[in-house]
Amino acid sequence: MSATDEVLAQLSPALRKSVNLGSDVEYFRQPLPSPTLTRALNGGLPYGRQSLIWGAKSAAKSSLCLQIVAMAQAEGKTAAWIDAEQSFDYNWAESLGVKTNELIYSEAKTTNDMANAGTSLMDAGIDVLVVDSISALLPAIYFEKDSTELKNLENTKQIGADSKDMGGAVKMLNFANKKTLLILISQQRNQISAMYTQLQPTGGQATKFYSSVIIKLFSSESQKQAIEKKIQVGDKLINEIIGRRILWDVQFSKTSPPFQKGEYDFYFRGDNIGVDTVGDLADLAVTMGIIEKGGSWYTAGEERYQGRDRLIDGLRADSELFAKIQAGVINV
Repeated sequence: MSATDEVLAQLSPALRKSVNLGSDVEYFRQPLPSPTLTRALNGGLPYGRQSLIWGAKSAAKSSLCLQIVAMAQAEGKTAAWIDAEQSFDYNWAESLGVKTNELIYSEAKTTNDMANAGTSLMDAGIDVLVVDSISALLPAIYFEKDSTELKNLENTKQIGADSKDMGGAVKMLNFANKKTLLILISQQRNQISAMYTQLQPTGGQATKFYSSVIIKLFSSESQKQAIEKKIQVGDKLINEIIGRRILWDVQFSKTSPPFQKGEYDFYFRGDNIGVDTVGDLADLAVTMGIIEKGGSWYTAGEERYQGRDRLIDGLRADSELFAKIQAGVINV
């Protein structure tokens, strides 16, 4: 009998049932629509833990999470969406692959509403839970005591009210979470000190402390980040912005190597809206040497393409070649 077995033998039967050896602990992960980000996270976001996705406006944070929900539903998992911004669009969600008739939808205007709904859904066994976004939630200080009646604005001044309530909420969610992939979406805000100003997510230190993965998304509003394509309008072809380049940064991770960065294309118009999985896979395969690049030419298997756009179009049209490249990426 090993020393560990001797310790386990001395525990009470009830306690012995509640403990595992470290080798028995499993992490189930949810892949993302971006192969490069999925690989950076060692297979995806971990179930049974909280993940924080935050960043600049128009960085497609909600859309990324909708695609994650769609991928989870395709695997037979259940999903819920807590809408604090009142911005959920069923048509947009369906266009990203979400089965809205199977999605549990709940509105929340206060941190208390979010925590109560979240813990109840976790207790019921939901697989994926997204809160969009914690930045829009009102703390209790905004309401009259034991009431839903709003105070006058001048009576709502309390330093750290958002952080205090959110700290309690994430502790409750952490306690209730047994198997759920919990994703909190947060907008960025300025933290102003005597020496500098830096960007940070809403919710104070507790939001970051209880997050096993923290991902920042960013997209500049400059024309350089825009993706344009000729669109048919009447009898003319005109250039239209159909997407943007999104930069991602794994700022913290307990389940994968942190401090990794990358980027992918996101389309909000055209035939392939959402994260461009095919383009992202092509970029990753080039980086890994699975697709060879020489000058402007790309060699994928026995096929050769001139230019990145033609390579992506080729992979999109040839499902067999796409599957082969995808398998090569996963197996390396």
